[in-house]
Formats: sequence, C-alpha cells, structure tokens
Amino acid sequence: MKTGFFHTPYILPKRTARQVFDWSMELAMLTDEAGYADFMIGEHYTLAWENIPCPEIIIGAAARLTKRIRFAPMAHLLPYHNPATLATQVGWLSQVLEGRYFLGVAPGGHHTDAILHGHDNIGELQAKMFEALELMERVWQRQPFKERTAHFQAGYPGPADFPGYEIDYADNSPWGGRDKLEIAVTGLTKNSSSLKWAGERNYSPISFFGGTEVMKSHWDTWAAAAASKGHAADRSRFRVTRDIFIADSDAEARRLAMNSGLADSWREYLGPIYKKFNLFQGIIEDSGTDIDPSQVDMEFLAEHVWLCGSPETVRRKLELMAEKTGGWGEIIVNSHDNIDNPKPYFESLQRLAKEVTPKLHVL
Repeated sequence: MKTGFFHTPYILPKRTARQVFDWSMELAMLTDEAGYADFMIGEHYTLAWENIPCPEIIIGAAARLTKRIRFAPMAHLLPYHNPATLATQVGWLSQVLEGRYFLGVAPGGHHTDAILHGHDNIGELQAKMFEALELMERVWQRQPFKERTAHFQAGYPGPADFPGYEIDYADNSPWGGRDKLEIAVTGLTKNSSSLKWAGERNYSPISFFGGTEVMKSHWDTWAAAAASKGHAADRSRFRVTRDIFIADSDAEARRLAMNSGLADSWREYLGPIYKKFNLFQGIIEDSGTDIDPSQVDMEFLAEHVWLCGSPETVRRKLELMAEKTGGWGEIIVNSHDNIDNPKPYFESLQRLAKEVTPKLHVL
C-alpha cells in the first residue's frame, strides 16, 4: 500500500503567494522524508482557497529539496494550455526529475477559471481536453505533422522544415519515452465520464471519495472502459483520496482535527460547495442517518467524512472501506492549511505513512 499527498491546496484566502510557496516546500520535504510515494499539486487560476496557478513551479523547486517522492500536476487543465507548448514543458520537466514525475490532466471544473480564459461556461471544456491530449501525444511521437482541430493547432517539424541548414531538434519527449510517463485522471461524480475516457486510454484513475457507491462506480467505470480496449484493469493503479487526521487516541484526533485547517476548509469552503452541488448524498447514504444535506454539520463531517482516530482506528476504517468497495493501491490524504499550527498536522501525516499504510491489507 502506497501513501500519496494531494496538495490542492486548500489554503486560507489571506495567505500570500510566498506563504503558499514556502508551505508547499515544507510539505514536500516532510512527505518525502516520511516515505510518501506521490505529491500531487492542483492547478487553479481564480480560486483564493486553491491558489496555485502554476504547479510546475512548485515541482521544480521541490525537486531539489527531495530525494524519492514523485511529483505531478493534478491536474493541468488542458483546455487552458497550448497543447504543443505544454507537451514540450511536461516532457522537459519529466527529464529534469529523471522519472520522479507523472502527469495529471483534467478539463477544469470551475466556471470562474473558464471565464478567465474566455469561455462562457465549462460546457465545452471536456471536448477541448480530449483534443489537447491527442495533440500532446502526437508531439511526443516526434514525427512530422501539422494539424488544426476544432479548438487548437499544433505540429512537429521534420527535415523538410530545416531553415536552409540542418539543425538538431531538441528531444523534449518524456523521460524514458512516452511509455514510461504515467498519466492520471481524477473522478468526482458517479459513473465519471472522465474515468471512462481514462480507462479507454490506459490512464490511471484517482477517486475523490463521495461514498461507497460512488467509489465503486469509479472503479467499475474505469475498469470496464480499460477492458473494452484490451487494457489490464489492475487495482494497484487505483488511487483513493480521503481527509485523514491521526493522533494518539480517537478523542485526541477528533479534537485536533476540529481545531485544524481541515475543519476550516470544510466549514468555510468545501461544505457549502458539497451542499450546493449535492455531493454529500452518497456519504449520507453510507451513514444511515437519512438527514438532508443542509443538516450536515461539523459533527457529521468528523464522524462520516473525515477519518479521525488513532493509527489502529484509521487502519480499521480504511480496511472496512475496502471491504465495501474493493481494494486500491494508494491512499491519498488531502492537503489543508495548517501554517499557523503545523506540528499536530505534520505528526498526523508522518503517522499515516509510517504506522497505518504499512499495515493495510486492502488488495
């Protein structure tokens, strides 16, 4: 069982860019030392609660401060990038990290980011993502072509395009070749179309937890799509995200979580979003409480949304989740703003990797 870290980041809007950058470096070094496998960084442009518009800057800086952990933008929002430029930058950065890199891709789910980039809404973004990645794949092949799609244009030069004399074309393809570059896609809603697309292309699935039925649908959707194209559906590639807080006892973990950035994020930002878009329904069904989503409060979150407890309690909760949904290969803990009181949070992150995941049996 691997441990991963998802640095969205959920961050208090009052933080400066430099504070977010420095906090990111601290988290990268701590998770690397604790034995985490992956460090994933969100890309958002207009959201004060999730403000890292250029995850590649974090990745490049953290690469020099860490030894083993892999990094990924999770995800580059492909509709907002020039595909040829991004393909070149992704390939080059993967070479800089010499394999400690993988790529996350997404269409973008926030309408304010869409407006920033000249779109009226997010309706056309998924089609643009599909087009963009197809062009990126062609750029990585390093074979001459020129193409215009409905939304983009890209190409790759060949010998016929020499400017009157021979030149050496830079090889900015992924480290070790395209086959060595893992591409991952996240799923949030039941029967995610993004995970169907990922399965068909043999990209790895990441499930944002929204209840056991949603999680099962994420695996089923991806696995069926992968099998339809002749790809192996290996559960060790399946990643699952959760909010986790660990301390010596269940009561202490709950108390610390309630006074942490985890609680701030859910009280002020995530809770209202989940209520507005009815994302609590699967978790409510799991809880057996039959409450209305508007009734979800901090006590419900601590009991049913977060995994709070001693290392043994958190391990048992994860294994119970696996019994209900099937296994997975990596548990990913979400990032929250604990800049003002990092010690309990850092200890929780360390204990997850050192005391919980090594003892998990979920495959």
